[in-house]
Amino acid sequence: MLFMNSKDFLAKQLGETAQIIDWAIKLVPETRLLEIHPAKDHPKADEFMKRYFGSWSAYRILFHLVIYEEVFALPALKHWLGGPLPRKDKVPKEEELWNEELQRGIYLKALLKRFHAVRKEQIEALNQMSEATWKEVKDGTFWGKVSAEFSVSKTIQHSFEHGNKIMRLGLFWDRLLAWLDQLEKLES
Repeated sequence: MLFMNSKDFLAKQLGETAQIIDWAIKLVPETRLLEIHPAKDHPKADEFMKRYFGSWSAYRILFHLVIYEEVFALPALKHWLGGPLPRKDKVPKEEELWNEELQRGIYLKALLKRFHAVRKEQIEALNQMSEATWKEVKDGTFWGKVSAEFSVSKTIQHSFEHGNKIMRLGLFWDRLLAWLDQLEKLES
């Protein structure tokens, strides 16, 4: 298989992993979007099981992905195109933004729309980059001395990491809970 250049490949992956996140979040029943998996407090859940599902709801994970990309990933790409990076002391605190989101209410379609909009902007930024800019290493980024290629690779990795947690919540919520409840019954 011939491998396309990394800029084109990763631009395509930004679009495809956005579709995977869509799929993952739609696996989670709407009634559970804000729920944290009960393994967190289940008496039969060990530390591995608690970490497996994490301590965030599916909606909170999606919100985190959106904020990461709006606050870090997109500004980083614009930095390679000549824009300034926001000062670290001016970067909004995610927990404060999350509390504001909860006060406004849960609007999954709107949050997914934001996610796709920031992904589209990142793809557009990549399409504006020359190969030299794509490979140029800059200091003072959010990740130290790296290239735009590193930055986008990090965004894809971040999508996999958190998309995996969302899929776990969608696919295995009931199975693991039933197994834990069965363990508890066997021991009582």
